[in-house]
Amino acid sequence: MKYFVISLLLGLFIQANAQKTKKPYKQLQGFHHPESVVFDEQQKVYYVSNMAGKEEQDGFISKVSENGEILDTTWVKSLQDPKGLLLHGDKLFVTDISFLVEIDPASGDIISKTEVENAKSLNDIAADQEGNIYISDLVGNIIYKRDVSGNISEWLNTQELERPNGLLVSEDKIFVASWGKDEPGHLLQVDRKSKEIKKISPKGIGNLDGIQKIAPDSFYVSDWATGDIYRINTNGRMEKVLRSEKSSGDILFLKGTEELVLPMNHQNAIWWYRLN
Repeated sequence: MKYFVISLLLGLFIQANAQKTKKPYKQLQGFHHPESVVFDEQQKVYYVSNMAGKEEQDGFISKVSENGEILDTTWVKSLQDPKGLLLHGDKLFVTDISFLVEIDPASGDIISKTEVENAKSLNDIAADQEGNIYISDLVGNIIYKRDVSGNISEWLNTQELERPNGLLVSEDKIFVASWGKDEPGHLLQVDRKSKEIKKISPKGIGNLDGIQKIAPDSFYVSDWATGDIYRINTNGRMEKVLRSEKSSGDILFLKGTEELVLPMNHQNAIWWYRLN
């Protein structure tokens, strides 16, 4: 009986571990340090931001088909270091170091580039129901707010943000995936009225990057440093869903098909995972 129990536990461990380390069902090469990916329901395409190399204005955005084929590698060019992407209204917004860039998805034309005063390294970007846009500055420990009139100002500036990376906005909270500095970053929540900051994760996790909503109280969060993807609830419960590889960036969750799409920065690729 003892050996049966040990074998059963070993089998369950192997099964659970295999699930967490499962391989992507699709991999698409051809990018240059991709950071973020979003899906355009209107155009039925993915947009991928590419940080590229160290040359001036060598950053770009790629367009990928719904089936996972590159349609245009350098669909939008002449960017410096594009990271966060947001489809908002009929525009595509991208953060580019100290600029917020507005793009027409229908044509790929750059409509405007707005410099954010004092910004050091703009990263993720998210919008609320009223149309305000929030932007994280990882190096500056700041969250900026662009109001519906287009004015951009500091919304929150504090070391308690732990170098904010990924952002997700709800009706009354802003959830922050923090990169961390002296210790691993936490998943944080910021009250939109009081601006009070609370640590959701019971301990520091790692260099947190992407955050995607599963339900009002549940999120997928990526750790860039390990490639681990976690499911974290607002009550602090945390479960590792899968492990990819180091440098998984600003992830995308497709709720309809239960898929995670990962921009793999060092691998110069996009990886698709099925969760069901």
